[in-house]
Amino acid sequence: MLFSTRSLLAAAAVAGVALVLLPAAQAQMDIVHTTNKKQNRGIIPPDGMTAAEVSIDMAGVVRKFPANEITKVVFSEDPTELTSARNLAADKNYNGAKDQLAKLDPAKQEREHIKQDIIYYKAYVDARLALTEGGNKADAASALFKFYKAYPNSYHFYEAAEMLGDLAVATGKYEAAATFYGDTGLGGAPWPEYKLKAGILTGRSLILATKFDDAAKAFDAVSASGENNAEANALKQHAIVGKAHCLAETGKPDEGIAMLSDVVAKNDPQLDGKLFARAYNALGHCYLKQSKPKDALMSFLKTDLLFFTDTDAHAEALSKLATLWDTTGHADRATDARNKLRDRYSGSIWATKQ
Repeated sequence: MLFSTRSLLAAAAVAGVALVLLPAAQAQMDIVHTTNKKQNRGIIPPDGMTAAEVSIDMAGVVRKFPANEITKVVFSEDPTELTSARNLAADKNYNGAKDQLAKLDPAKQEREHIKQDIIYYKAYVDARLALTEGGNKADAASALFKFYKAYPNSYHFYEAAEMLGDLAVATGKYEAAATFYGDTGLGGAPWPEYKLKAGILTGRSLILATKFDDAAKAFDAVSASGENNAEANALKQHAIVGKAHCLAETGKPDEGIAMLSDVVAKNDPQLDGKLFARAYNALGHCYLKQSKPKDALMSFLKTDLLFFTDTDAHAEALSKLATLWDTTGHADRATDARNKLRDRYSGSIWATKQ
């Protein structure tokens, strides 16, 4: 059957309206960004979020996204300042993010999810600044802890727990750190890799607390895990490094060096530079226990020059180098190491040790 000119024009008009309305409709949707680079659009209901997952209604079909696969959530009514702050924070421009967030009052937001996100990001950027540039750690921890207690169903919960542990370490509160890394915090996450990471962070905090036997047990538990994927195996290598450090501190530096030499030989620095930073720092501690300051210096120097992407390990290396350069008669280099430590990592626990 033939269509009249009028009917064709009417159909074209309807199609045109649909094309105009489609972007507008999409703009009114929430977006869950995931680690596979996908943007999943729909509506997140008021009860659609827990610490472990975010649910989103996608055209009548509800999908659940695990929190460990979410990079960010953008809500349909987001203030532009919040959108900007998230992006700036992702780029580690925490001061820029803080400036944007200062323009927002969570209490004035009608949607609860947006209110929570503003509160979280305000605490998040303050925590990051405190851990790096030396902002007020006590205030940052207080704000983040309020969020942590008030919103246990936020998908940010486990990230907040880890940061609270990091802040506790940075202020020398190692027992508190172990709590936030433990079963009621990061270690309570449903994903095995999070539990392994929690074990490693707990072990490192126990080393700083000089509880080397307890730290070794934490690392051993990670190494004994039955998980066998790439991420788990990488974490197990970090656990071996931690155990080697404990051996050095308990009178067995030779065993520690043997373990660390094996780690360095079997792994690729191009794939996990942070592992090598930790390994060379641990080697430095082993050599110090063997009264070999020059060998220790060379180990910490490798972290400083080659494997500085792990900020905590780099800060530790600089702190040790400052002392070792003095010990070996290089006061100028010791001063350079101290200045670099304070300029880059004034918020680190290692900056307080100089």
